[in-house]
Amino acid sequence: MGASQAHRGPDGTHHAARTDGRAVPAMNMLLIVDPQAMPGPYLDCETGVLLAFDGEICNYRQQDAAWGIPLGPRDTDAHFVLRAWAKLGPSCLDGLDGMFALSVYDPQAEKLFLAGDRLGEKPLHWRLDGGRLAFASEATTLTGYGPAPLALRPEVLSIETPVGVDTPCQGIQLLAPAPLLTFDIATGSLDQKAWWSLTGRQPVEGTYSADRTRMQALMTAGWFCDQSVRAPA
Repeated sequence: MGASQAHRGPDGTHHAARTDGRAVPAMNMLLIVDPQAMPGPYLDCETGVLLAFDGEICNYRQQDAAWGIPLGPRDTDAHFVLRAWAKLGPSCLDGLDGMFALSVYDPQAEKLFLAGDRLGEKPLHWRLDGGRLAFASEATTLTGYGPAPLALRPEVLSIETPVGVDTPCQGIQLLAPAPLLTFDIATGSLDQKAWWSLTGRQPVEGTYSADRTRMQALMTAGWFCDQSVRAPA
């Protein structure tokens, strides 16, 4: 499945397998923050936590100091997420500012976690077959894992794209925004919940002109923040 997604990562496709044989993640590498960074998947040697990561965390240099997570000069946002998860578990998601989709295998807890950003900008698809969980950035990648008959959904006829978590491939679903899916390796049980929600948040008040100026300032600040973490080629 990793090889079938090679077009997503021109810097190479890499696989890793835990010694217990229970998790085999793959990553298609697109090196942006540091063109010479070590490829993933990423392993925390102390805890055995194994991470596959897609996306970019804009505030990782601020959060590493706030959380006391040491980073070397060549470490990237993926290394930060790996060590943050090893230290804090799923609660670290609330402090991540960016777009991302990730998988984390924790051998001590015997659990595999799938998580994504607040608005679901980075896609992550999954399917559960015979007590085994498979996941990928693209739904078509998971059709190679097992049968997934095509189903023409009504929304495709009207807006040309499926909405919600269903896909045109039966048995394959898209994670909803801000998801945390927990798969218990030992029992095969599955739990899903949202780690973030708009519920209870108050709308921004003000005039259109003031809000537009504020949004422009935020986007400009985000742009410079994004550029500041990119190492020169």
